[in-house]
Amino acid sequence: AAFVLVAATAGLTWWLTRSSATVRAPVLTQLTFDSGLTTDPALSPDGKLVAFASDRSGDGNLDIWMQQIATGEARRLIQDPADESEPAFSADGSRIAFRSEKEGGGIYVISTIGGEPRLIARQGRRPRFSPDGKQIVYWVGAGYIGEVYVAPAAGGPPTRVQPDFFTALYPVWSPDGQYILFLGTRTQNDTSTDSFDWWAAPRGGGPAIKTEAGSIFRREGITTGLSSLVAPDD
Repeated sequence: AAFVLVAATAGLTWWLTRSSATVRAPVLTQLTFDSGLTTDPALSPDGKLVAFASDRSGDGNLDIWMQQIATGEARRLIQDPADESEPAFSADGSRIAFRSEKEGGGIYVISTIGGEPRLIARQGRRPRFSPDGKQIVYWVGAGYIGEVYVAPAAGGPPTRVQPDFFTALYPVWSPDGQYILFLGTRTQNDTSTDSFDWWAAPRGGGPAIKTEAGSIFRREGITTGLSSLVAPDD
């Protein structure tokens, strides 16, 4: 960890001290111009589309919308009185998984060309497709108490990931699909910031591996609370 920190510091120093002619400032482009709420953006794998939750319809609820980045043309994918949020593209860009508050809440999947959403799991939130598109990982719970599950993207019984953990949240697939990274703690009845860390769970089974990322961040004074450990893929 110390080596990585020193190397990162050296690299950052080199980058900052390069000639100003070679340093390019990031270019920010505004994609939506709604006066209401637009949130939870997700970029398609080819970078041509962005999906998001918005109340731009004026119906008083959040729907999933999909917009062409090049043209700005947006299309409403979901038309339901319940709130929908947290969209995520499949690796091939053909499907979107999302959270809906319909009938108590759950994970749904819809084609990017539209159609009828299909229920995948009850009560789930923040879905993520596996790299091969065959599975969806999500978590169930509220606040900082939750459980991580994997369900077939085509539908079927879910499987809990690392059931020995007291709480597990915000799962993310590794690029090769062999691990699921999640924020959690084994400590019973302790949800303080210091008890949490990021863990890598082998998809084929076996004990989760503690990354020590949270410990390193806290030791270096990078984090200011549990919320600063959340969402490594955002």
